Amino acid sequence: MTGPILERAARALAQSASGHDDWDTLDRVRQEQLLRDARSVFHAIQEPTDAMAVAGGEVIRGVDASVTSDCDGHAASTWRFMVAAAMSER
Repeated sequence: MTGPILERAARALAQSASGHDDWDTLDRVRQEQLLRDARSVFHAIQEPTDAMAVAGGEVIRGVDASVTSDCDGHAASTWRFMVAAAMSER
């Protein structure tokens, strides 16, 4: 699946509801509703959990062991920027 991630998420919500990929048969109003729903999910996950920050920090440390700054904090910030970028894609 390609395209902006919000559209991919909206398509997944549609498929979850119907059991098959029917995005192209949905009217524009329903597609927009699903896009809003997907945006709401992204908004809800914009703040990473502590476990997510630790996991991301481990990746940063694994790439460059000389990094001694707040890897978990950098990973959490990276997640926030990534989700914000996803929400602004069109």
